[in-house]
Amino acid sequence: VIIQNQSKNILYTNAYNYFISIQESKTLKKGSLHTVGNDEIQVPLQFTAYREFPIKSPHGIIKYDFTLSFKEGRYRYLATNFVFHYLKRNRFGKFVEVNGKSKPMEVAVFKGNQKVWSSHKETIYKKISGFVETLSAIMMIPEGGPEKEIVKINDNW
Repeated sequence: VIIQNQSKNILYTNAYNYFISIQESKTLKKGSLHTVGNDEIQVPLQFTAYREFPIKSPHGIIKYDFTLSFKEGRYRYLATNFVFHYLKRNRFGKFVEVNGKSKPMEVAVFKGNQKVWSSHKETIYKKISGFVETLSAIMMIPEGGPEKEIVKINDNW
């Protein structure tokens, strides 16, 4: 994605600060953010996928890798390795991840309800699109922050 009048360092700094804020809000595990100089940021992300019928309930967690690469005036994002991890209720009634039970999202056929599997794939597209929109807005912020409007107050108002 090309961004006019933004240097590579500003793009990198804005994106890095955004990922740090996600990490502080405990959406992202501490220490999971990897940087390659100031050319690339790699982050493992995840979200919960839900079943809608008969009632809305968690079905699994979709984990994926998100890579953001930078060049002067532009950036590129790449989301890969989508894996669905099943959830089940534990003895306390909370949904927990089932150890050793996962499935790559690239698999076309799902044993069980194919509509649920297709809806999870649509959810992936929506989540990634929303995340990238937010990230793009964050990276467009100029170096000194947003410009503030200066209002002059004088006797001739």
